Amino acid sequence: MTWQSAARGGFLRTLHRGALPPRTGVNDLQNQLSRICLTVNSGSMRPQAQPVSSIRSLFQSNSFATASTPPKATKTPKAKSTKKAGIKAKKPHLTEAQQENRKIKQLRAQIRELKATALIRPPKKLPTSAYSLALSEKLRAIKGQYPVKEAFMIGVEHSTSLNPQDEERLQAQAKVNIAANAVAYESWVKSHTPLQIKDANTARLSLSRLVDKNYPSIKDDRLPKLPKSAYLLYLGDRLETIDYQGKPGTEAFTLIAHDWNELPESEKERYYKLQIEDRQRYEREHEEAYGFPAPKSRHQSPEVSLST
Repeated sequence: MTWQSAARGGFLRTLHRGALPPRTGVNDLQNQLSRICLTVNSGSMRPQAQPVSSIRSLFQSNSFATASTPPKATKTPKAKSTKKAGIKAKKPHLTEAQQENRKIKQLRAQIRELKATALIRPPKKLPTSAYSLALSEKLRAIKGQYPVKEAFMIGVEHSTSLNPQDEERLQAQAKVNIAANAVAYESWVKSHTPLQIKDANTARLSLSRLVDKNYPSIKDDRLPKLPKSAYLLYLGDRLETIDYQGKPGTEAFTLIAHDWNELPESEKERYYKLQIEDRQRYEREHEEAYGFPAPKSRHQSPEVSLST
């Protein structure tokens, strides 16, 4: 039987894709190929050995060659991070000039913040003297006619050589301006809450320490006066006596401090009672003005009875 006859006889039909059971192994298929070869080679069929290799190549290209499970893809290991967890990056080192510039910027920012709180722009005041009124009037009259320096000198000369009628008129106007300034200032103060005025005065004190300029406190009768200690109450009483009138302040204060130290405790008790009463007054006014309790006093008063 020739190779072609074997093929027509159906021996190779079992090699058709899908003809074998799904789980037929490679060994079973090789056994079938061996039987086919024995049948074909019953005569002198050696020259027909070459097609067997082609059949095997056909088998290898069949579904049985792809039925094996493909190898799993290996994951590429991630590169380890060079940064260690919990270790912060070091800040760049600043030179002395950079550190100085940083301090200047911080100081300027602090000053800007304080100025915003300090209410440093009160209403502009009107002239309050005959001289300043005459100077301002003359400068307005000659505005644009002379250079600034020359115009100012002309105004000064005019202000220092007023006739009696003009001086009397300007003095009367100065008194009116003083009253008008007081009304404008009072209205400006009342346009802010007591707490705003308190914060403004605190900011003004800080500004006066930071810059070469004095920022006086804003006067507001709504703010509670700070409580006085027993010694300050005694000091006020003693300064009003004849013994210390006419004496320099340093000498008077030294003598009064000596008298306080020598004062018997029975006489000091009166001032301790006044100190407690003044503290109670301050706490009451503080609550009414600012809406929250006053801070606790750092000075502890002696235990005294307020009953008379």
